[in-house]
Amino acid sequence: LLIGSGCALYPLGWDSEEVRQTCDNSSDQFELGSCQIGWAYYCTGAGAAAAMLLCTWLACFAGKKQKQYPY
Repeated sequence: LLIGSGCALYPLGWDSEEVRQTCDNSSDQFELGSCQIGWAYYCTGAGAAAAMLLCTWLACFAGKKQKQYPY
């Protein structure tokens, strides 16, 4: 959840002075102007989604009782 919220809030900083200077003064919140998002941002979002799905799937099977095999 924290990684996903970090990815969602990340574009709020695109209107800072440093980003505007780097992206030809055309960036704003949720609009990068002449800059591009790198592959690491997409990998972080995909990893957060995969971790959320995996944890949910594992939690569903955590309470299931296994069969007892007589020996």
